[in-house]
Amino acid sequence: MKFKELAELFQQLEKTSSNLKMIDLICDFLKKTTPEEAKLTAYLLQGKIAPDYKGLELGLAEKLVIKAIALAFQQDVGKVEKLFKELGDLGDVAKSLAKEKPSSLEIQDVFNDLKKIALTQGKGSQEKKLEILAIILKKSSPLEAKYIVRSVLGTLRLGASDMTFLYALSKVLFGSKEGKKKLEEVFNILSDLGEVAYLALKKGKKALEKVEPILGVPIRMMLAQRVKDIKEIKENIENEIFVEVKYDGERIQAHLDGNEIILFSRRHENITNQFPDIIEDLKKNIKVKNAILEGEVVAVDKDGKLLPFQVLMQRRRKYDIHEYVKKIPVKYFLFDLLYLNGENLLYKPLKERKQKLESIIKKTEKIEIAKYSVCSPTNEDEIEREFLNALKEGGEGVMIKDSNSVYESGVRAWRWLKFKKDYKEELVDTFDVVVIGGIYGTGKRSKTYGSLLVALYDPEKNKYFSFTKVGAGFTDEELENLPKKLKKYEIKEKSKLVESQIEPDVWFEPKVVMEIKGADLTISPVHTVLREKIKKGGIALRFPRFVRWRDDKSPEQATTVQEVFQIYKKNL
Repeated sequence: MKFKELAELFQQLEKTSSNLKMIDLICDFLKKTTPEEAKLTAYLLQGKIAPDYKGLELGLAEKLVIKAIALAFQQDVGKVEKLFKELGDLGDVAKSLAKEKPSSLEIQDVFNDLKKIALTQGKGSQEKKLEILAIILKKSSPLEAKYIVRSVLGTLRLGASDMTFLYALSKVLFGSKEGKKKLEEVFNILSDLGEVAYLALKKGKKALEKVEPILGVPIRMMLAQRVKDIKEIKENIENEIFVEVKYDGERIQAHLDGNEIILFSRRHENITNQFPDIIEDLKKNIKVKNAILEGEVVAVDKDGKLLPFQVLMQRRRKYDIHEYVKKIPVKYFLFDLLYLNGENLLYKPLKERKQKLESIIKKTEKIEIAKYSVCSPTNEDEIEREFLNALKEGGEGVMIKDSNSVYESGVRAWRWLKFKKDYKEELVDTFDVVVIGGIYGTGKRSKTYGSLLVALYDPEKNKYFSFTKVGAGFTDEELENLPKKLKKYEIKEKSKLVESQIEPDVWFEPKVVMEIKGADLTISPVHTVLREKIKKGGIALRFPRFVRWRDDKSPEQATTVQEVFQIYKKNL
């Protein structure tokens, strides 16, 4: 298939804000592709050339792209820069300079060249990237040039999410959106939208039943529902429960295959290089052929006392890693086993997974089983005791897990519950919110943002709904760094994925996650969380305060509007 047809799909998607219309457009397009082309389309719709866990990024600098455009269309760099100032978008600049002609470019051609750009490293790499981009732009029609440039800059922003694509794929494969659940289950195991599309269209529905975890490919992590009161536990779980310490660290999935070990964050980043000390201990002390483990890495002091998440985040660095290994020691608290010696354990009950985990783990200075106790969901006194013990040990609270629960990858399930509480403050809950806008400050804050407009995610609608404005809780240094931190996410107008009646001074792509706390939930005439359901207004958070950045979470892993509605109902 010609790339021009895909560029025309991009143009259609860009013009619509309706998720249903997007699904239909992608569905119609996929019906015309081969399985191989469907795989590439899944990546290119997201402005990617590989699944996230492979860490292949395009994201070229504007200066290099300007030079490539000038070279491709035989223009002076100064003229391209002038056009950029006028049009404000290098994709539109490329479109204005390219000549209309029958294009010979196929989807595979463009994908291969974009991949070459991403893979080009080392001495002279910038010149090579520039040359590859210039050659492909020279072959492009105006519309193709526009979207190629936006792809390499990372500014595609079509609004088609992973779930939008899976709905469209379901319509192709099943004739309706009913198959989306099965496709999502496969996606949660493979973490590769392109591979799901290829598998579904090449091998059909039956192939979706046989998907197994793959070593070196992160499984999307199972999530927990929050509860505000211990009494809610017995309302949701009938079986025996594990009451586990909830650690204030980074959740990490470890893939062991012989002598090779890979560590993945919850965002599927390969963070193996950040924890050479953990890797060394895993190699020495876990004697298995292969395994996929899950746990929480927490910073500790010289006496083994647990330290806050912010301390651990100092280990997230490219350089001086071994220096920080000594400076900030860590411990890996393991709580689940998803795969062992070739056996898929995802559908085994948690009690069996824990037994197998305990049989292969030898406690060391760096690695141990997460602390837990076994009790009945009706034994509120014992759960309360374990909760208080968890706080004394430096935990955030407890995780309550159904002993019979299977591992529901990528799902926020009611068979896993989290209970956090701070008795010293009125506020019970914290929320992970997504930054969507900035309001300029005055006085001391005149050179930064006085507050940030933040939103909650609705996975059912694939939208972000405004929730509150956050201006308190930042240190002076954090305030000063806000413009720099958020600069790369600035956009000229509101994202089509955002619903907000408030018009900030600057709009941002919904990419950055922060944790906040506040006094209580209220109804607001201006915020949009569940406005359609509440009628009187949207649910909003009063007196919000910044707690910390959650760089370890993707926007889709932020607090959902459905979670907040449950909390709001219980507060009534």
